[in-house]
Amino acid sequence: MGAITPIASGLSQIAGTISTVNQIASTVQNISGNGQAVRQQELALQQLQERQNINLQQAKSEAALERARIDADNAARQEDRQRALRRAVAAQRANFGGSGLSSNSGSSEAVLLGMFEGNDVESAQDARRAQLLNAALDLDVANQSSLNVLQRTQLRQRQRLNDTLL
Repeated sequence: MGAITPIASGLSQIAGTISTVNQIASTVQNISGNGQAVRQQELALQQLQERQNINLQQAKSEAALERARIDADNAARQEDRQRALRRAVAAQRANFGGSGLSSNSGSSEAVLLGMFEGNDVESAQDARRAQLLNAALDLDVANQSSLNVLQRTQLRQRQRLNDTLL
């Protein structure tokens, strides 16, 4: 019996050591699994940021094109107004001359000034309209940027929550 006790004791120690080794292996496996999860989370965040950067650049490009279109439309309308004003002034002066009035007299001058003021009012309205449209474009780009920050923050929070649960 005396010889069996040391063997049983040795086997018990070996079993305890094997159990400890299994626990360590399990812990290492969990840690390496967590490391892989962290790498996957970092990759997901990086991919999200890349998609968002591409989308933001597209939004900025589209806004720049829209601004150019707005400016071109305003320039074309201004040119059309100037041509129409020159024709109207020439026609009005011809009418004044045909009726024997001088284009420098008080009444005819008031009529011509009214035409010029109307043109100036339309120009100012177009400028305000362009400012509003450009401000809306800027707001869209800013909103896209804010949305990107929100989405990245939400993803990080979800990842932290997953990390604490694992």
